[in-house]
Amino acid sequence: MSDGRVVLKENRIMMVSDEMGDIPAGNSKGLGLYFSDTRFVSTYEFRLNRLQPILLSASVDESYVATFQMVNPVLLLDEGKRRIPQQSLSIRRSRFIYGGLHERIGIQNCGTEPVEIECSLRIEGDFRDMFDVRGYKVQTLGTIRPTEVNTRGLTFTYDGQDGLLRRTEVVVKPEPRTLNQDGTLNWHFHLNSKDTVTLVIDVIPVIGENEPILSYLYDDALQALQGSYRRWHDNTTRIGTDNAFLDRGLLRRSQMDLRILLEEFDSGLFPMAGIPWFSAPFGRDALIASIQTLMLNPEVARGTLRYLAQHQGGKVDPSREEEPGKILHEARYGELANLKLIPHTPYYGSVDSTPLFLVAAVEMMDWLNDQDLFVELLPAILGALKWVDLYGDSDHDGFVEYAERASGGVRNQGWKDSHDSLLYPDGRPVELPVALVEVQGYVYQAKVGLSRILERLGQPVMAERLAREAAELRRRFELAFWLDHEQFYAQGLDRQKVQIPSITSNPAHGLWAGIIDPERAEILRDRLMAPDMFSGWGIRTLSADSPHYNPMSYHNGTIWPHDNSIAVAGLRRYRHAEAAGRVIEGIMEAGIRMPDHRLPELFCGFRRDSHYNNGPAEYLVSCNPQAWGAGAAFHLMQTALGIVPDTTAGRVYLNPIPFGQARSVEIRGMRLGNGKLSFKVDYNGGRPHVDVLEKPDDLAVILDEPPLIT
Repeated sequence: MSDGRVVLKENRIMMVSDEMGDIPAGNSKGLGLYFSDTRFVSTYEFRLNRLQPILLSASVDESYVATFQMVNPVLLLDEGKRRIPQQSLSIRRSRFIYGGLHERIGIQNCGTEPVEIECSLRIEGDFRDMFDVRGYKVQTLGTIRPTEVNTRGLTFTYDGQDGLLRRTEVVVKPEPRTLNQDGTLNWHFHLNSKDTVTLVIDVIPVIGENEPILSYLYDDALQALQGSYRRWHDNTTRIGTDNAFLDRGLLRRSQMDLRILLEEFDSGLFPMAGIPWFSAPFGRDALIASIQTLMLNPEVARGTLRYLAQHQGGKVDPSREEEPGKILHEARYGELANLKLIPHTPYYGSVDSTPLFLVAAVEMMDWLNDQDLFVELLPAILGALKWVDLYGDSDHDGFVEYAERASGGVRNQGWKDSHDSLLYPDGRPVELPVALVEVQGYVYQAKVGLSRILERLGQPVMAERLAREAAELRRRFELAFWLDHEQFYAQGLDRQKVQIPSITSNPAHGLWAGIIDPERAEILRDRLMAPDMFSGWGIRTLSADSPHYNPMSYHNGTIWPHDNSIAVAGLRRYRHAEAAGRVIEGIMEAGIRMPDHRLPELFCGFRRDSHYNNGPAEYLVSCNPQAWGAGAAFHLMQTALGIVPDTTAGRVYLNPIPFGQARSVEIRGMRLGNGKLSFKVDYNGGRPHVDVLEKPDDLAVILDEPPLIT
C-alpha cells in the first residue's frame, strides 16, 4: 500500500484501489482494474445501507492478497425508529488477482440483536487507455455497448477503434435481489446475532472473442495463485541471516516484490518495471533487475534475454527510434499503441538497453555457463554489437551517443531520463546528441566479457577483435571524460564533444564496468564517499555542491538503491571494500527503516543526522514496488558476500566483507553452472569465516578476491 493506493498485480492484470478497497466513480487518481494497458473497471464501490463502511485496517502483507477490515457506521432502520450502533457489524473484504479480480466480502453480525441490511456494489467500465487515464494522450473512444444484465451478474462490452472487442464479465454469488442497468447490484440480508453472510465477486477482463475462464473463480483461482507463489519460492535461493529485520523484512519483502512484478511470456519470466503505471516491459529496467537477481533466481535473466531478443529492432523507423539490433525501451499493448498513436509499439528510445543486453548475456554465462542459451542468443548478440558500432556511434567518434528522434518519445535516454537530469552549469538543457559516461562503461564491459567467453568457446578471432576494441575505447574514454579541474569524470559529452561537468553518481557505473583507470578509481572512491555525494544513507545522484542540487529532485540529489547497488559492485571490483561496506550498510538500513521494510525506487538525499537519529525521507511519488529497487537488496547482498562467478572457467570466488546488519549469513541452493552452491558465513569481529556446505562437482570455490584486470 502506498500513498493511499492499494495495488495488486498478477501477470498483465492490475487493480489500483483506494485504501478502502474501492474505485470511486469519477476518480482522478487513475484508480481501476487494468488489463493490457486498458481500464476494464473504472468504478467499484461497496456500500452498506447506502453508506460507506469505516476502515479499521488494510493489509497487503502477502503482496498478492489484500484484506480490508471494516465496521459499520451507525445504521438507522425502520424509517429511523431503530438504531444499529457503530461496530455492530464486522465487514471483511479479501481480494486477489488471477486471470481477473476475485473478491470475497464477509459480513458478520457481532451484535446481540437481529438486523436487516442492504448491500450494494456499483461497477462501471470505461475502457480508457492507460496513457489517456494518465493524461499523456487523448483517446477517441470507440463504442461502449449497453450493459448486459443477467441473473449471475453483468457484462460490459467495448468495440475499440483498433478493431478489438473488449469485455468485462462480472459474476456474483449469491444472486442479487436487484440488478440495475447502471451497474449497481443490490442484496438484502437478514442476519441474526453471530450470523455471517458472504458475497463472492469475480471480475474477468477479456480481449477478443475468447470466452472468459469462468471455471477459474474464487477458490480455484486462489489455490492456483498460491501454488504459483510456492513454486517461485521453491526455485529461489534461500537467504537466511541472524537479523530478523533484514531476513524477514527487507529480503523477504524484496523477494515478494520481485515476484509480483514478474510476468510469464512464452519466452519465460520477465520483470515489469514498476507498479502502478510502469507495469510494462522496459528493457533497461528488466536487464538491470535480471543482473541484480542472478543470485536469487537466474530464470529471470533467461526469460528477459529471450524476450528482448525476440523484440530486437529489425529496421530503421525514426517514429519509434527503432534500428537494426537495438533493444527496446518500452512496450505497450493498449488501444493507443495498437492504433500507433503512441510510439511504444515497442519504442526503442534508450541508449543503454542494447549494451546492457550484452552485459546481461555475459553475466548469464558467468553464472550458468548455459552454452545452449548463448548459442540461441548469438544472432541477437551479434546484432546488438553491430548496433553499438554502427547506429550507436553514428558519428564514428568511438563513443555511443543518442539524440531524440521520435515525437512523443524521451529526450534524455540514459537511466536518468527526466527532462532536467542533463544540464549545463547555467541551467540550460545539454545540446544533443550526448555520449553518457556510464554507457561507454557498459560497452566496454560487454566487449571485454564477450571476448573472454568467445575465447573459451573457441572463437579466438572475434574474441581478439572485441578485446582490441575495448582497450581502444578505454584509452579514448580516459582522455575524453576525465575532468582535470574537478578530478572526476564528466557526466557526458555534448553535441560539440564538450564535457558536461556535473558531479554525479554516473561514473560509479564505470567502476562496475571496469573501464576506470585503477589510480583514478581511488580518487573516484574518495569523491563518491565525500559528504557532498554520500549522505550516510547512500550515494546521491548529484553532488550537494551542484547549483542544480535538490535532495527531493527525481534525478538531481535523491538516492536510488539500484544506482547504489551498481556503485557498490564497482567499489568492490576495484578492491575498495571498506567504502563498499559503508554504502551497503547505509542502503540496507534505509530499507529496513522504510514502510513495509521495502527498498523503494528512490528516496530523498537529505543528510543522515546521527545526533537526532533521523530516518530516510520518502520521495513523494515513486513506484512501489519497483523491479530494480527490489533487485538492489540481492545485488548488495551478493557484493557483501563477495560472490563473483566465473563458471565458464569452472570457478567461483567467495570473499565476504562485514556489514553492520548481520553477524551470520547462510545461502542455500544458489544455482551456479549445472548445480547449486550452499555456504555459511560467520562474522566474529575479525575476518569472516566461510563454510561451503555444497557445490557443483565441476566448480572450484576460491575464498579470495578475483584478480583485478586492468
